[in-house]
Amino acid sequence: MTEKTQEILKDVTESTKPPVMRGRIERIYAGLIEGWAAAEDDATPLNVKVIADGNIVIGTGSASEFRADLKQGGVNNGNHMFRIPLSVPWIDKTKTVNIQLVDAQTNQPIKHPEFTHEMKQNTIKADIIREQHGHILIDLTASENLGAFTLELYCDDKVIATQSLEVNAYGHRAHIALPISLVDGNTRLYKVGIAGLSDVIGMGLIKADPIQTPWQYIKESHAKPGFMSLPKQASHRYESLEYQIEAMSKGANTCSIANLTQVHKLLVEGYEGRTNFPAFSLPKFNKPRVSIIVPAYNKFELTYHCIASIALSFNKTSYEVILADDCSTDETSEAESIIENLVISRNPENLRFLRSCNRAAKIAKGEFIIMLNNDTEVTSFWIDELINKLDEDQTIGMTGSKLLNLDGSLQEAGGIVWENGQPWNVGRDRNPMTPEFNYAREVDYLTGAAMCIRSSVWEEVGAFSEELVPCYYEDTDIAFKVRDAGYKTVYVPHSQVVHFEGQSHGTDVTKGLKRYQVINEQTFRSKWFKAFRNNGTASLENMMIEKDRNVDQRILVIDANTPFPNKDAGGYAVVQEVKLMLSLGFKVTFVPENMAHLGKYTTELQRMGVEVLYTPFYTSVHDVLNKRLAEMDAVYIVRYSVAEKYIDFIQAHSNAKIIFNNCDLHFLREMRAALRVNGDRNGIENSLETRAKELSVCQKADAILCYNSTEHAVITSHILEAQKLHLTPWVLEQKTVGPEFQKREGIAFLGGYNHYPNVEAVEYLANDIMPLLAKQRPDITLYVYGSNMPKELKKYDADNIKMLGFAETLDGVYHDHRVFVAPLLSGAGIKGKVLEAMAYGTPTILTEVAAEGTGLTQGISTLIAQEPQEWVDAIIKLYDDEKLWTKFAENEQTLVAEKYSFEHGQKAFKKIFSSVGIYTSRII
Repeated sequence: MTEKTQEILKDVTESTKPPVMRGRIERIYAGLIEGWAAAEDDATPLNVKVIADGNIVIGTGSASEFRADLKQGGVNNGNHMFRIPLSVPWIDKTKTVNIQLVDAQTNQPIKHPEFTHEMKQNTIKADIIREQHGHILIDLTASENLGAFTLELYCDDKVIATQSLEVNAYGHRAHIALPISLVDGNTRLYKVGIAGLSDVIGMGLIKADPIQTPWQYIKESHAKPGFMSLPKQASHRYESLEYQIEAMSKGANTCSIANLTQVHKLLVEGYEGRTNFPAFSLPKFNKPRVSIIVPAYNKFELTYHCIASIALSFNKTSYEVILADDCSTDETSEAESIIENLVISRNPENLRFLRSCNRAAKIAKGEFIIMLNNDTEVTSFWIDELINKLDEDQTIGMTGSKLLNLDGSLQEAGGIVWENGQPWNVGRDRNPMTPEFNYAREVDYLTGAAMCIRSSVWEEVGAFSEELVPCYYEDTDIAFKVRDAGYKTVYVPHSQVVHFEGQSHGTDVTKGLKRYQVINEQTFRSKWFKAFRNNGTASLENMMIEKDRNVDQRILVIDANTPFPNKDAGGYAVVQEVKLMLSLGFKVTFVPENMAHLGKYTTELQRMGVEVLYTPFYTSVHDVLNKRLAEMDAVYIVRYSVAEKYIDFIQAHSNAKIIFNNCDLHFLREMRAALRVNGDRNGIENSLETRAKELSVCQKADAILCYNSTEHAVITSHILEAQKLHLTPWVLEQKTVGPEFQKREGIAFLGGYNHYPNVEAVEYLANDIMPLLAKQRPDITLYVYGSNMPKELKKYDADNIKMLGFAETLDGVYHDHRVFVAPLLSGAGIKGKVLEAMAYGTPTILTEVAAEGTGLTQGISTLIAQEPQEWVDAIIKLYDDEKLWTKFAENEQTLVAEKYSFEHGQKAFKKIFSSVGIYTSRII
């Protein structure tokens, strides 16, 4: 019998009259609380709460996992183990706390032996970098010397390996061997912890391949099942194939299936040892937007592989490829006979790298020039991402790609030049998905391995500088010249390029062209000393701050989840508010409370320049606060249900100003809904409870943002601090002009149906308004749009009601129909659907609740209706009166220009942040 089983038997028999519920907390480790809990003579699993210091819930979960020793110890059928994630670092980590178990349904204590836990401050962070030869590589960083500790590696929340370390430094790379059973080609979530600490200090998804042989030795097996997907680049190639085939199916691609198959096969075979060079073609464009210059001197196998990857990768932007051949003596000298549509710039004499690039640029046709090393492999959309960033901001002069190593790790995420003139590759050898390296940002330089510059700026700054002939530091130098000319240099992480570093010039700085790296370093430092002398001292810790250039203040934004701007008004509003912060020069870090990376929605924020934090790199909002709060000047929290969990912690552990955006006044919405249902007593009581919590958050915040003056007045009447309250600006983006009056048909409603007031409005329309309207005007049809439409609403589909659901674009909602209706009976805040109607110039009919805060006025820019017959009369009137319809449309547009422009929002946000001491140097 094991020692653990003996403990269980002791717990079961320690009393002649056993309690109804009993259990044991056994350990806290790596962000988890483990133990068991069960009801006497009842095998039904218990839902349990774990409580610290008598009143703070630190975890909830089900005690339902099977454990053999529990069954052997007489605990029913043994299905009573729990392993519950810690939800918060519940207190300052400076003392020992008592932990108790409670039944989650009854709140009755579960009897168990006393359990205490010593809280320790965690100053260590672990980044799981990659798998290498059956080992997990882990980078450890800390705010103090690490000293001696035991590192623990977990899989499926079980310790699978440990390593004792004694590190008297602020950073260290650990190598932990995986059990051979896990080196099987499957991707798993691994966690890192430290013995004696309760926190997870890092997580990562790792795939450990059982075949570790370098590709060049097994590439002849590439066409056999199981081998083609081994290279780290295989997933990128698969994406390129998918996009190219999809384009072909739509008839929108110039690539043939034979050519596509050929270039994919060439890439899978690899460049190592290649001696045969089958022909393939590049697409042909008469007026390419981009000229890609690939400099080369011999080593055609590299150049051939690089250009094949360009042909395989999918991009919407037209391009030409210019091979800058510097008097090669191998197959490079006849490249145009192998690669169709390749443009050649062949030097009359050996000019070396810098002058060869400058010469090739003179024949470039494109609006943009991309410099691309020949020892690279590009991925789909790598061109589009670089160009889209330049198109959206004319003050950007140059963009650069994320560079990856052959093993899939990060090579460079933009560059830093320190105060001593030393350049650094940001993020080198880290996980390429690390949030800190995956958002667009201004940087000191962009490596010439994959950089894009406007052709006009290239001419303006005088191309690569001749004093740096023959090579090295030309990319760093031109970035400084571009900024000196008044433009920005921006790193674009979603343009990804694999760089086989050192293949062109080697790595020995004492031999060949590589020796010019040392010579030109001194030239560069002398030339640009004034520009970099205040750039900070080189260190890993400083890198995480200094990697962001041209930043005035740092703002942490916390919301319940990543915003969905195309699905709900709240998500749209948050995105616009983040854009306003960025425009004011703030570095914005966004953390969703659910910590989820939500695909394209997360990526869009990153493209905008927002640092988005997510799992497995951070485990919770409190994990973020522990590790990142110290660098923040302000915290912008959206929704009181989010703010109430973190506001005390933020105030206790930082001097950051707290700006609280409540979206809508929850207790006011709940109270309105309760009063509509004949004074629903429970509803009123719940709204009063909400009021107490909501107003408590308001009192603690440094600034409170409301979307309408009604809520502004209600909050002020309770907390009596009018100076803290501000009206939140709402930005409406310019829309295309819609069809004229006669070409529109029907009326429309739009809503997100996770929000009850929208469900209530549809029911009101279907049950009370549309039946009356059908009697007078059966020709007027209602079209109902919106996300997450419940099945029960589908029953309202009828001759004059069309339940359509989610709309991919709002153009059809507001352009196709003559009138937008919003019969909201309850709710609070400002209504995004109504504002969108104004932006589109679509006249509206509203309830007073729907019109609240919009600025729309009865009879001037909208019609207000309450009772069903009022609604019917208003619909018929506005639907038939073209003159009134035109008047409302014009007045809406005037209101939008005056109150809802981006410029108006900038001024309002600058004033709001200034009111709490957060200033910006940007002139608005």
